[in-house]
Amino acid sequence: MLTESRVRRVLWVVSLVWAATAAGCGKSVSDIASSVKDAASQGVQSVKDTAQQMSQDVAGTARGMTDKAAQGLALAGSMQLTLDQPLQVSACYASFSPFPSAGAGVLQLQSYRDAQQESFPSVFVRASCSSAALAELTGQTLAAQMFVQPQQNGPVWSAIAEPVQLKITAVDKTELKAEIVGGSLANSGTGAAQAVTGTFQGVLQ
Repeated sequence: MLTESRVRRVLWVVSLVWAATAAGCGKSVSDIASSVKDAASQGVQSVKDTAQQMSQDVAGTARGMTDKAAQGLALAGSMQLTLDQPLQVSACYASFSPFPSAGAGVLQLQSYRDAQQESFPSVFVRASCSSAALAELTGQTLAAQMFVQPQQNGPVWSAIAEPVQLKITAVDKTELKAEIVGGSLANSGTGAAQAVTGTFQGVLQ
C-alpha cells in the first residue's frame, strides 16, 4: 500500500543516493535538483505513478500561466541565507505537489523558475510532508533536502547526511514563508560542514 510514510521514506532515501553522486560531479544546483526529482520518480515502482503525476501537475501549472503572468514572476520572492557568508537571493519560487491518496505532499523552494533561468547563488530545497493540503503546513517543521551553490562552477553545499529543519511560518494563496530552524550543509569541495540559517519568502506557482 502506498502509505504516506512509505512515500516519504522512498523519496528521501533514493533521492539522497542520486544527490550525493551529483554533488560530487561538479554539477549545478539545477542539475542536482533534476537528479533528485528523477530519483524520486524512478527509485521504486510503488511511487512511480505518484512521482509522474507530480511532474504533470507542475508542468500543467507552468503551461497554464499567461505570458503576462510569467513576466511578472521573472523575479519574485527572496531568500536570505547564512552559510560561511551571507547570501542574498532575489527570487524564491515555491511549489507544492499533493498526494491525496497517501495524505502526503512534497514542497519545493528554488531560486529559479526553470533550469534555463538559473542564476547564482542557486538554491533548491525539497521536503516531504504528512499533509496533502498546503494550507495545513503553517506551523509545521519539515525535514528537508537542501542544495546551495553560491557561484557558478563552484562547490555545492548540501544536506546529504542529515536533513535541515524547515519551519513553515505562513501560507496564503500567493505566497509561502519559511525559515531554517536547524541543520548544517557540507561543502562538496572540502567536505567541511557549516551550520545554515535563513528565511524564505516564496511565490507560489
